[in-house]
Amino acid sequence: MPHHSWRLVLVLAGAAAATGGAAAASDGAPAVDPAPRKVDGARGCVETIRFGVVDGIAPLSVAPATAWLDDAPDLCFAWYRQPSGPVALEKISNGDLDFATMGSVPFTTAIERGAPVSAIGILAIQLSAEGLATRYGLQEPRSLRGSTIATVRGSTSHYMFEAFLLETGIDPRDVTLVFAAPKEITRLWDAGAIDGAACWTPTLDHVLATPHGATGTPALVVYDAETLRRWGYRTGVLLVARDDFVARLPDVAQRVVERVVRAAYAYNTNPNSFDWTAGRYADVVGRSFWLELGNETTFSRAAVAEILTRNTWPGILEQMGFRGTMGAAILRRQAAFLFAQKDLAETPYEDAAPYLDRIDISFLSEARLLQYETIPLDADPDPVPDFVPYAVRAQMPVPGEGCESFTVLDDENATFDDGSTGEHAYARNANCVWALRAPATGCVALDVPFLSSEGVRDRVEVFSATGDLRATFFGRRGGHPTTVGCVVADAPPPGVAAALVGGAAPDIEGVGLYVRWSTDDEDELAMGAIEPVGFRATARAIEPQERICGPGRGGALCDAPYCVGVVEVTGEGGVIKTQVADDAYQPNSRCAWRIPARGGRVVLDVARLGLERVRDVVTIYDGGAAPPGFNTLARPPPVDVFGRTNELSRRTRYRMSGTHAPSTPLVFDNDVFVTFESDGIANGPRDGGPAGLEIRWRRDVVDGDLCPEAASCGRNGRCEEGVCVCDTGYYGETCAFDACVGAAVSDLAPSGRIVSSAGVDYPPDMNCEWFLDIPGREGEGIAGIRLRFDRFDIEAPEGQATTTDRAVVFYSVGPQQGSVLCIFRRVMSQQGQTSAGAAVDPATDETKFTFDDGDTLEVLLPEPAAAGANVQLMLGFETDANNHRPFSGFDVTYGVRFHGGLVFCDEIWPCADGEVCKQNGCVPEESKSSRSRRSRRKLRQLRRGVAIAALVFACVMVLALCVFFGVYARRVVRTKDELETERVRVVRDQVDSARQWVEDFQAPFCVVAADTFIALGALRPHEALRDGPRDADDDECDKQHTRLEFYDSVDDVERARRGGAVFVFLSHQWLGHAHPDPAGIHYKAMCRALQAVAEDAGVALSAVRAWVDVSSIPQANQATQSLAVASLPTFASCVDYFIVVAPDTEHVTTGCGCDAATYRKRAWCRAEVVACWARRGADRMFVATNRGLRPLFVDTGDGVDTYLEECLEVFAGDLTCCRLQHPDGEPCDKEALVPPFLGLIAELYRDRKQRPEAWAKVRDRADELFPRTFSYESGGVTTTLPLFGDLIEAILRLVDSEGTDGASPEPVLRGLAPGTTGQRHVAKAHRRSPHQHSRHLVATAPHSGDGSTLRGSRDAGSLRGSPGVLFRALSDRVVRRSPPAALRELPTASPAVTERSTAATVATAASAATVATTETPRDNWASSPPASPWSSTSLWSSSRSPESKTGSSERRLTWALPTGRAERPRVSTVSLQPVLPTVEDV
Repeated sequence: MPHHSWRLVLVLAGAAAATGGAAAASDGAPAVDPAPRKVDGARGCVETIRFGVVDGIAPLSVAPATAWLDDAPDLCFAWYRQPSGPVALEKISNGDLDFATMGSVPFTTAIERGAPVSAIGILAIQLSAEGLATRYGLQEPRSLRGSTIATVRGSTSHYMFEAFLLETGIDPRDVTLVFAAPKEITRLWDAGAIDGAACWTPTLDHVLATPHGATGTPALVVYDAETLRRWGYRTGVLLVARDDFVARLPDVAQRVVERVVRAAYAYNTNPNSFDWTAGRYADVVGRSFWLELGNETTFSRAAVAEILTRNTWPGILEQMGFRGTMGAAILRRQAAFLFAQKDLAETPYEDAAPYLDRIDISFLSEARLLQYETIPLDADPDPVPDFVPYAVRAQMPVPGEGCESFTVLDDENATFDDGSTGEHAYARNANCVWALRAPATGCVALDVPFLSSEGVRDRVEVFSATGDLRATFFGRRGGHPTTVGCVVADAPPPGVAAALVGGAAPDIEGVGLYVRWSTDDEDELAMGAIEPVGFRATARAIEPQERICGPGRGGALCDAPYCVGVVEVTGEGGVIKTQVADDAYQPNSRCAWRIPARGGRVVLDVARLGLERVRDVVTIYDGGAAPPGFNTLARPPPVDVFGRTNELSRRTRYRMSGTHAPSTPLVFDNDVFVTFESDGIANGPRDGGPAGLEIRWRRDVVDGDLCPEAASCGRNGRCEEGVCVCDTGYYGETCAFDACVGAAVSDLAPSGRIVSSAGVDYPPDMNCEWFLDIPGREGEGIAGIRLRFDRFDIEAPEGQATTTDRAVVFYSVGPQQGSVLCIFRRVMSQQGQTSAGAAVDPATDETKFTFDDGDTLEVLLPEPAAAGANVQLMLGFETDANNHRPFSGFDVTYGVRFHGGLVFCDEIWPCADGEVCKQNGCVPEESKSSRSRRSRRKLRQLRRGVAIAALVFACVMVLALCVFFGVYARRVVRTKDELETERVRVVRDQVDSARQWVEDFQAPFCVVAADTFIALGALRPHEALRDGPRDADDDECDKQHTRLEFYDSVDDVERARRGGAVFVFLSHQWLGHAHPDPAGIHYKAMCRALQAVAEDAGVALSAVRAWVDVSSIPQANQATQSLAVASLPTFASCVDYFIVVAPDTEHVTTGCGCDAATYRKRAWCRAEVVACWARRGADRMFVATNRGLRPLFVDTGDGVDTYLEECLEVFAGDLTCCRLQHPDGEPCDKEALVPPFLGLIAELYRDRKQRPEAWAKVRDRADELFPRTFSYESGGVTTTLPLFGDLIEAILRLVDSEGTDGASPEPVLRGLAPGTTGQRHVAKAHRRSPHQHSRHLVATAPHSGDGSTLRGSRDAGSLRGSPGVLFRALSDRVVRRSPPAALRELPTASPAVTERSTAATVATAASAATVATTETPRDNWASSPPASPWSSTSLWSSSRSPESKTGSSERRLTWALPTGRAERPRVSTVSLQPVLPTVEDV
């Protein structure tokens, strides 16, 4: 688990402790001991709260070295180092910790497995403190194939690494993943055993700073957590608390949350302050961090400051926002990953409720209510004190302290311990054994009054004189039950002491108990209120006594309400239980019961089975010998592929987990050994219900059959000769299981059939073995075995879902060793669509061949057996923790293969064609059979010849028809190919043109210095700022103007930015027909916005450059204006800030309201916003309203921005042309929007790896945002017309094809339909007069502040610099880049074209860029504009046409027609007919 902050873990000293050895005070399930813990007597603390500290630094790291959380004499805080989040999860679950910080992936494990914990806050969001570092040369994703990478299993680092493989297309099976603890990862890297590590600081820092152990090359970062977060894989570090602790001491939890909030706020408000970089906070944080690493003297404050920048520290609102749909979605996605990686046995929750129920924000809400986030660290209440000496120390082992490897104690009252003194830590890697000799009484009792260890990793184990495990003690709770051992009457088995020591040790006579103390190489390095650690035990004499404990009780005195160690069951019947209560069993349990048969048979009736699936297991062995782990002498010799000896495998009868108990009793005719093992996280079924195991057993002293009546075998078997013969797929002595369990030994037979399960989904965690005793044959040695899988349906790896499910053929050479002959798995095809069986070489793990159901396979022995010798084979079936979907298992038939090719045959295994079964061997058929076979072959040949002749005759008859239709079909195909080629060309032209015109400036980028803009006093037109005052009538402000700044290229802008300039793009609505801002409302908002930008950027106003439409785009010369309009997306992509100016106001002419809502209601407004967002992102896009400057897009907490989602629906916005029902069949503005959006989509798709969240918003809604067709209404008739067609798919294919060198992109466009972009109207133009052509090529203008849309065919002012014009200008260029030949033959005179030169007329027609005319009465025009700078200049750039008649009027607009970047634009003049704008245009 990646911890990148100071991993704070509050550790409950009174929570549930060790397995099988941690005691409780009552008969209930493991409960928290409410008694206070007296520690650190010098300080007088009543109770110590334990924090587990994991590698890393956080603002809260000011606490350990300052005792900031202490509240003496009531509470003291001890800080314990934890190696990883999964380890911390286990400790907080079993009660060793009160609180823990862990990554979101381990916390997801806690939720899915039902651990009794909840998250009460978020400490950090990882950035660069976690990632993947590899040796030099492995930085490209594809280079990771064949590499070895180490990580911590079940951590967020593990999750991120698998996500990285998925996103980069790397098959996880191509990378060898090594799971190790952080300390082990550093050793592997230094030794050169791994190629990289997915880990966190400081392990990541070690890898980056240390050359690779094998190659000597440095390591480089492949990705970090920030990269994966941008790809959608969000992780965090959570503060997790035990539920029972929070219920008992809620004030402590509240205090911890308040300190977390205050520390994060103090750092976030001023991270570069002296306190955090070189002052007191950097000092105490550094002391804590370096103490955590075991270095008490040396640390760097500069390093502290740098490490703090590697994460972000969320505030209260951000932490509270995690408890929502976004937080649940993050945890649910991580749960799916854990399930696929087999870390979870149960299917993840589908509902969000189980995740939200485990996120408790009540303490954060209280802290917010009391405004703790705003209280400085050095202010009351509870300021951070200076560091205190007792806190600045680490509990470390002292060289020379420890215990002897083997000690014999003869005293009747002997005391011994681990050898540590005072508050020193105990020694690492200890393995000390004490032999407690029994005094004259013959028995010895062991008491453990003190024990404080690091969970199950450091423990005290107690063994009997025969080596049976009697008890295991570990953890940090007292009250361990007494253990009693007596001298055995017979001589004890030799080697018990040597097995415990792990080396040479003498056998001691008269021993009652052995005690072993063992530790690992990890050290918790406790800090703060240090507690004594280690153990102290006392041995005393005791009289022999016979005590039988009640069900669920353990210990020699029956004082533990749970099972402890190995119990010798006596009597003729009784009840076996794991604990007294039914709510939960002990964590890390190791219990066993030995039940002797004593000449009869043992019957076990499983009355209750309520275990955590897969993790907690009950195993039943045939025979009374203890398996490894329950007796020190039970050490497995050389093992088979399943990790167990053949002998032990034969004895394993049942493995049970979960809640599915067998329906009928289990019957044994031998001694029985029952074991129960659990881990330390969950202590019962995930979904509740009674927990633990309850078996009612009895001993039947009955001679004869095991099944005296047919009913004994249930419904799935029959009783034959006293034994239940189960139906196919059912197992157990009474056929109670519908899937294999444990071992099954077949009768001596050369063939047979094996079915793994009768159900449709075999259970997880299966370990089944079928021992096949195959008899030899006189004169023939056995060479191998033939297998035919009639069904082979086991889990195959799919996507992130891994699997270890497999079947294995194992050859037993001797009684305890053998070799694996072959492994059978299910593998996916390269396309990932289908799967097949595969035979895998056990030595190389490479696939030898694949097979399908029904295929016959042969598995050969390493060398043939001797003639007549029997052979023992084993077929094993092993499954992992879960199945990602139901699988039914396998159905296999087997038969022996003899040396020399002779194959065994019988009614189960028939011979192949051409062979007969003779004396159970396949031999060739006799000669008579051969002649008969040849006759049948001739008859088949004759029939085949007749069939061929008939076929030839039919072909001749059909050939004539084929020739007849061939010519016609060829013409049809040729015509179709020509049409398809033309369609591909059209599609290619459309997408190429769309991409061409969104890349560079087509006109200079004009800006105004912010201080100059503010000094103007009002909005000024471009020409006024460019030329200055022209006469004495110009107002004073014009005389003080400063000329515009012009930038001719993107490089010029970048050079200015490097020089300190900050560029701002201001977008607004016009508030009047004659003036964009008559009352100066927008101007004032713009000034405030520019001042806010200067403050945010930390520069002077003179360094800010503002782009405003009326000032930056030429208003008089329409030719240069159109070039500037075409450059708007490039302008937007060059600026540092984009601001929508939309305060609440009214249009001076219409009286309609104008605000942020009306701004985004129009389709053109949405298009403008989306164009800027697509290029620059949303980080610096704001809206200026009456309430000041605020972000344009605001995340509501669930990952969805309603403003952005609304703006993305450009083609659902309001359009004037649609409201007017497209008079005269004019094109819809939606068609004009298609080309520019194609260009933007191409850029988003091309940069999808850099901006995955932007591409995801478009990708997931592509069909909705960019419809293939649209409804077109004109003259009361509604039709469905193409809009985008297949252009979206076309542009994506073209972008993908750009990486293929030398390949033509044309084939990828075949079959794709072009979009509209005016093609429909161009096609109609072929059938119209030249005059009609000019009327139907429309240039539509953008929105106006009064809620109107000024169309180019209605008002020359419509092309005035609003960004919405971009799409209109681009569409005109894209649609008409290659006009039809008919359009090049316009007549020299046209009513729509004024008398310019012939060349200008031809240029206009060739670009097809004429503007439609619409006749409107003269009095539709507004009266002359009032006297102002706006009306006195040539801003409108229009004049009356000399040919105008009474009742109508027209204006001339000069339009520059771009013909290419290297050419001067051609200029034409076309006439425009005005139409009065209306309010409905909004």
